[in-house]
Amino acid sequence: MALAIMANHVHVVLGTPGDPDPAQMLRDLKSYGARTLNKLYGRPQSGTWWTAGGSRRILKEDHSVMAAIEYVMSQEHPLFLWRKAPG
Repeated sequence: MALAIMANHVHVVLGTPGDPDPAQMLRDLKSYGARTLNKLYGRPQSGTWWTAGGSRRILKEDHSVMAAIEYVMSQEHPLFLWRKAPG
């Protein structure tokens, strides 16, 4: 639903049907992202692109989702911003 790529971290708000495990979604996102980054730029010296952890909050209310999207979109100095078009 929204993405902000910063120089040293990312913010993502995802929407998905069903009730998937948030921890598995975060692992998958990091895994697919790392594969692509490794192909484009090689492995980083640290061996990983990611720190341990990351938010896995489930946003159950529409106002919570909208607040999270606005937070992502209001980041200062993003390298890249994206928001899903309404509708």
